[in-house]
Amino acid sequence: MRYHYDINELQALKNRFDPKTVEKAFQQSLDRTQRKAATHISKAVRDDYHVSVADIKKRLKIQRARRDASRSLLYAGRRLPLDQFKPKTTRARVVMATSKRGNRYKTRRRGASVLVRKDTGRQMVKGGWFAKGHILRRADKADNASDPRIQFGPSIPGMVAHHSVIDSAQDMVREDLPRQFSGRMDYLLGQRK
Repeated sequence: MRYHYDINELQALKNRFDPKTVEKAFQQSLDRTQRKAATHISKAVRDDYHVSVADIKKRLKIQRARRDASRSLLYAGRRLPLDQFKPKTTRARVVMATSKRGNRYKTRRRGASVLVRKDTGRQMVKGGWFAKGHILRRADKADNASDPRIQFGPSIPGMVAHHSVIDSAQDMVREDLPRQFSGRMDYLLGQRK
C-alpha cells in the first residue's frame, strides 16, 4: 500500500520522520523533475524548429540557489548561424542586374535556402549564398565589393522563451514534482523497515 506524502508540508514531514530522509527525498525528486523538464523543453523546441538535441543541451546551464532548494534551467548562447539549419544552394532569379556597361537585364544567381521552422518550410535567404560551409551575405547589398558576412538565425534562448514552451514546462513541473516526492518518500521509508 502506497501512502501520499505532501511536498507542501515539508516541515511537518521532517518533524514526523527523519529530517535527512525527507531532505534526501526532496533533493532526489528535484533532480528527476529537473531532468524531465529539460527533456520536455527540448522536445517542445524541436517540435517547432529544426535543431538538434545536442545544440539545445550545449546551451543548458542548471543554476541552483544556495539558501533554498530551488533550481532554474538557464539557456544561454548567441544566435545560431544559418548554416546549422540544413542549407541548400539554389538558383535565385534576380529581376534587374546591371552589366559593366550599365545595361540592365534579368538573370539567375546562386542563392541559399534554409529550414528554420517546421511550420514554414524551406525559405530563401534574401541576397545570401551558401559557400565554404556558411550562409553569407554582403554587408552592403548594393556594393558587390563589400565584405561578405555570416548570417545568423534565432537563438536557443529565444526559442525556449516562447510562452507556449514555458507554460507547458511549468505545468509539467507542477504535476510531476509532488508525484516524484511522494514516490521517493515511499521508497526511502520502505527501505528503512
